[in-house]
Amino acid sequence: MKNSEQAKKRTVVEFERDASFFIQRGVRLAQRFEYEKAIKYFRRAVELEPRNANCLCHLASILAETGQFSESNDILHYVIDEVDPDMVEIYFYLANNYANMEDYHTAEEMALRYLQESRDGAFAAEAEELLDYIYFELDLPPRDLDRTQDSLHFKHERARKSLEEGRFLEAMELLQELVQADPDFTPAWNNLALAYYYVGDFPKAMQTIEQTLSRDPGNLHARCNLAVLLSHHNRTGELASLIAGLKKIVPLHHEPLYKLATTLGVLGQHAEAYHLYRRLFRHWGHHDACTYHYAAISAYQCGKREQAVRWWQKAKQLDPDAGIADYYLHMVREREAGSLEEIPYHYQLPFKNSTFGHAEWARSEELKCDPMVRASLLWAMQHGTPDVQQMVIQTLALIGDEEAAEALRRFCRSSDNEHLLKLALLALNQIGAELPESLGDCSKQGKTDKVADCIRVWLNKKEQTELRNWALLVWAAYRHHREKMPKIRKPEAWVAALEYLYGKITSRKITLKVLADKYGLSLQTIAKCAKELSALDLHKF
Repeated sequence: MKNSEQAKKRTVVEFERDASFFIQRGVRLAQRFEYEKAIKYFRRAVELEPRNANCLCHLASILAETGQFSESNDILHYVIDEVDPDMVEIYFYLANNYANMEDYHTAEEMALRYLQESRDGAFAAEAEELLDYIYFELDLPPRDLDRTQDSLHFKHERARKSLEEGRFLEAMELLQELVQADPDFTPAWNNLALAYYYVGDFPKAMQTIEQTLSRDPGNLHARCNLAVLLSHHNRTGELASLIAGLKKIVPLHHEPLYKLATTLGVLGQHAEAYHLYRRLFRHWGHHDACTYHYAAISAYQCGKREQAVRWWQKAKQLDPDAGIADYYLHMVREREAGSLEEIPYHYQLPFKNSTFGHAEWARSEELKCDPMVRASLLWAMQHGTPDVQQMVIQTLALIGDEEAAEALRRFCRSSDNEHLLKLALLALNQIGAELPESLGDCSKQGKTDKVADCIRVWLNKKEQTELRNWALLVWAAYRHHREKMPKIRKPEAWVAALEYLYGKITSRKITLKVLADKYGLSLQTIAKCAKELSALDLHKF
């Protein structure tokens, strides 16, 4: 009997805590308004069951409750795109989030999508009320309910993601399509201006902002973008009056408050930025590491070192692996009180040496994906010295993705620097990308490049892609190598010569006789063109 009782005492019943346990605890905490604790429990539930739509929606809901609408939206989009495409109520949740962010066009898109998918759904009445608010209170024209998945919102969301991830050229194309399809879609105009700015096309950025303000003179995002652009061009008179106007604005919602705080910080108005960040944290809950980093910069520049340290510690807690907060916390400890260093409002480690002084930094996968690095590269490609442009070309070749290839093609179409053009073409060839349709100096004499066009016509099969790219590259190099081009009477003779030489250097020989029959030329004509082209070092292409 005694042994039996001892055995019972020694028996341990394992207490299993699955996702539902953490959801239940999180719900109880949320009901008591203990949101920070509730978020931790919901995150734990998602860790246990990352594809459980119920867990994800609880987390998205509590994040929205605390004003963290961007993260909430990311989770909701993941649910509807990846986890459960039939969970149509997600569109209603998204509509509410975007409305709270004052992104009314997107809120409208989401509410319409919800009603389109579920006319008699549980939230149909609320969705229609939201649409009424948008249309009547904000004086926007109603839209057609029959929308497809290729609606404005989905394109705009793709473009926004592309901007965030540094694919500025891709975002630019999407946004150009959007503003053509709907000239009244203001968020697309604002993001298009940013895309132009990031790639260094300042005239188009300014033109886009002016077009936005002509439609909506009070648009805060456009006014902030204009202020940054005026600062870049040192137009101090116009900038001073614009900053004075921005300082008088008191945003009531999360997104415009964040936009204004960051813009004023970038413009050196650190005291105003600091007060706006404090208001943001007081009224809109917790934020990501980047926001705490920006707030810490504003505090540090105002001489509020202790507050800056607290916010950098918060950024470190949220993103411990980045090392950014660690760097600045160390900087604050090392510097004496009152000794300030200007810190840019970028969430990245500072480059102590010239960013373009060494190409090896681009080998870091983290930097390859950094949007600010990509923006710097595109800006330098447009406005840098030839030495800097050469470094950028080498760096883009190391990155080697489609965005880098498109940047190189754009450079080839606009540059008249023979050396740099050759390097850009070699870089494209190195990463196996398509070469540009035309080159920067093709129109110098008002003539099209007949040989390049002929290469594309004759070598147009999929299995000839490698040959076609090589031929275009060699032909471009030959054109730049020759001070005076020979008269092109038979462009197909040059194509035949290129095909012959390619066969020689790749050990896939093809005889002049075969090529003469194929192109309807004489042996002597092809041989003459081949001899001209052989003056180049063909093995390096």
